[in-house]
Amino acid sequence: TLRALRRKFLDEIRATGRDLRLSRFDGSVLSAWYRFEREDTEYRMVTVGGSSCIQITTIEGQGHDRGLQMQFDLEIHRVHRIRYRFSFTDSRRAESFDNVHNYGFAYLSLCNLDEDGVSGLMVSPGDDGNYELAFLMPEYEGARSVANVEEDTWYTVTMNFDWATHRVRIGLAIPGRNIGEECFPFEPSLLHRITIYNFSPSVSRYAGLEVLYRPATPPPPSTV
Repeated sequence: TLRALRRKFLDEIRATGRDLRLSRFDGSVLSAWYRFEREDTEYRMVTVGGSSCIQITTIEGQGHDRGLQMQFDLEIHRVHRIRYRFSFTDSRRAESFDNVHNYGFAYLSLCNLDEDGVSGLMVSPGDDGNYELAFLMPEYEGARSVANVEEDTWYTVTMNFDWATHRVRIGLAIPGRNIGEECFPFEPSLLHRITIYNFSPSVSRYAGLEVLYRPATPPPPSTV
């Protein structure tokens, strides 16, 4: 019967480990995002190495009030996983290493920047002369390092959020090699808005960005 076929189909999907309640946001194209229009920031779809990506070019100025944004309703959604590829180019390398605390690129913020402060991932120049991918939360005293990164190199980031323990596991990789993996606590009340942007003059590229999320309240058991 049709009911038996549907049950068999769902059982086969469950056997793969896939969560049937997960939904997907495809952030790989500009049209998927709300755009903060600024004269000092340009947004384009470009092709790099045969892959299509979003390119954000920040020409002048510094600040968090820019970029591309999408929102979640915490009463409805729980972000389960964020995965994307990114690369960056520091437009003012000498200046940024002379004043490391005022430069940052390739942000992926996880909250309302105006109300909650900065949280999420960012690349910043370090005192040791290297660039660093770091994780931020408002309650942290400083950023938590994930790994050192280099300009004009593509990295894959995977962020898995555990809502039972309020911890996020962040993995960083390049083709054929895992670079690092770290686990940090996160504040669940902040995880309701995703913004990609540059804090200071630079070029950042984001490819294949996707967000998997599930309902905040589990649905009733199926009777099918």
